[in-house]
Amino acid sequence: MKIGTTLGAVAAIAAFIAAAVAAPAAQSITLYDGTVLNARLNQGLDSGSAHVGDVFTMTVVPPYPSGDPAFQGATISGEVTKVQRAGQGRNPEIVIEPRYLRLYGGSTVTIYGNVTSIASNKSTGETAGKAAIGALAGMLVGNAIGKTIFHSSAGGAVGLIGGAMLGANNKSNFTIPAGAGATVQLTQGVTVRRQAGYPY
Repeated sequence: MKIGTTLGAVAAIAAFIAAAVAAPAAQSITLYDGTVLNARLNQGLDSGSAHVGDVFTMTVVPPYPSGDPAFQGATISGEVTKVQRAGQGRNPEIVIEPRYLRLYGGSTVTIYGNVTSIASNKSTGETAGKAAIGALAGMLVGNAIGKTIFHSSAGGAVGLIGGAMLGANNKSNFTIPAGAGATVQLTQGVTVRRQAGYPY
């Protein structure tokens, strides 16, 4: 009888320890190198008025990584790291760099990644390939690293090369409107630890 009681107690303790170990694991999310986050810009970007150091934010939208609902309400924030105004022989350019991922519950982590696509609206995103025309198309093909080509709200084609948004017309600046869809691909894995009481 005593042996059975002892074994039962040992089993209960083992179960408690296992639950205690598993609990912290359930409160963290690991994003691996190469993970793609879908998002929408919360403010417009204009090559004619943006400045280096300007802060931007994006709201993470479905589909979420691994379908995890913990990303609902999450935001990505970062800074403008380069701006070039339109000028004679100089195409307008904006480079933005994502820096932080913040979950709805408040957990924030530093991220490393690049903006790999951006589209001013659904229709331009779907027809991006057909918009590859003119000087910009030639520039992208020449560099062989063009990711997305679309038309900005200010008119004219805009392309993305290595995270830099480039306008085709060196006489006109471009505007990427608030609500534009974007994707951010991580270049380094990261673990986000959720705060206690997180709803998911």
